[in-house]
Amino acid sequence: MNPAHERRRPGTRDQVASLTATAAPTLVFLAAVGLGGLRTALVATVTSALLVLAWRLRARHHVAHALVGALLATVCAAVAAGTGQARGFFLLPMLVPAVATAACLLTVLTGAPLAGLVANRIAGGPPDWRAHRPLQRFYSRTTLVIGLVSCASLAAQAVLYRFSAVAWLGVLHVLMAPLWTAVTAVSVVLSRKAVARHRTTCPAAAEARPAPRS
Repeated sequence: MNPAHERRRPGTRDQVASLTATAAPTLVFLAAVGLGGLRTALVATVTSALLVLAWRLRARHHVAHALVGALLATVCAAVAAGTGQARGFFLLPMLVPAVATAACLLTVLTGAPLAGLVANRIAGGPPDWRAHRPLQRFYSRTTLVIGLVSCASLAAQAVLYRFSAVAWLGVLHVLMAPLWTAVTAVSVVLSRKAVARHRTTCPAAAEARPAPRS
């Protein structure tokens, strides 16, 4: 077997485990709210979040992510309890695409698109990428696409929330994690290609290039 392939497999399993752990509290909430009502769903959700946290702590893997996930699930359950409605569980997660949309638009308007601030460093692009018009345009367009995806996600969640479509809210919430993982991966790959094209047309940038981050 190819040694490189053996090195990639743990990463893939880790990503699947991470996505499963992230989705677990939401899936538990959806199942419990249908079987035993809101109170049962809240208890089951917090319990599942704590179990996921304990599993991650025992494995000593992505502990920070597990802590954030457990805290988020607990807060979402508290919001649902405060509103007295199952749809309240998804009120806080709706802020994520709202903030992402605002961040994308504001950074493009200020001339420092979010994709450039994040992906350029990972792709090993030039520190002064804002002074290079092709890279500036590429990162601006990429940021606008990400902003559109965020806006579409926000609009879909708002409509489902308005009509109390709890099951569909849950499905959309679960799908958001792999969607944003894919968006991030594609953005990084395209950024590396854009940086490589820039180096072929700008020898000075190729000489001064920083090492890309893995």
